[in-house]
Amino acid sequence: MRGAGALLAAWLFLAGGIPAAAEDILTLDINGVERTARVFPGRNAQREESPLVLVFHGLGDNERNFANIVDFHREWPAATVVYPRGRSRADRDGMNGWHGFRDNDENEDMAFIDRLLAALADRYRIDREQVYVTGFSNGGHMTFNLLLDRPCTFAAFAPIGSLGEYVADGATPRPVLYLFGNGEPREYTESWQNTVVALARMNRATGEKREWAPGLTEFLPGPGGASTIYGLYGAGHVWPSQGNEQVVRFFREHRLGGNCAAAGAAAGDSGNSDDPGTPPDGR
Repeated sequence: MRGAGALLAAWLFLAGGIPAAAEDILTLDINGVERTARVFPGRNAQREESPLVLVFHGLGDNERNFANIVDFHREWPAATVVYPRGRSRADRDGMNGWHGFRDNDENEDMAFIDRLLAALADRYRIDREQVYVTGFSNGGHMTFNLLLDRPCTFAAFAPIGSLGEYVADGATPRPVLYLFGNGEPREYTESWQNTVVALARMNRATGEKREWAPGLTEFLPGPGGASTIYGLYGAGHVWPSQGNEQVVRFFREHRLGGNCAAAGAAAGDSGNSDDPGTPPDGR
């Protein structure tokens, strides 16, 4: 009966036959593949423009379990919070996952995200200047890829527990909060440091730093740049215990604008030894 109820909710959601409930299931056909997302509408999302947040789970997880564990929607009830489900990946023994490292992974997820955002905008009143994305592990890789491929679709980005040295290729500075566990294997230390430096360079950091929150450092941007905040949290490969609070605070500080103002108005884009130090100016 639970499965039947979910299917009925999905049909009603797409048909627009009932007002937004505490939770909805959105189902989309993407090139013959069924893709789903678990949606927690903002408390006033039917009546007024409100923030939208995409939250991506890690490899082998799913949208229902991740939403139950992370519970991000309870931290920001005014926002519509969406947990998309990754596709079954043949290259990962059928586990659910997302587009990962760019040099060895075929991207089959951007079309889903584009359609998902359009469907959500049809269903709810979304403030297009307050659309955000975060993700954990493999979902963090998806967040990095959206940073590169859809930089002006989102007002800010928060990859967690993942590595993205390849963001050095980014041409559009965007606000980023980057969190990584200090209990992760030491073999990832250099890649974590390189990811911080790559983000700071992409965001035209001046080299000047300040404390943004206890344990979190902000690289201040130069002209035309964007904020880069990074830090290690006291755990291994898990969602940080203060992650929701920190991500929501960061998102609330940013709206789409600056170097993305024109694109946002259009139809979107096509004291620690592990401290990475001060990157050179990347302008």
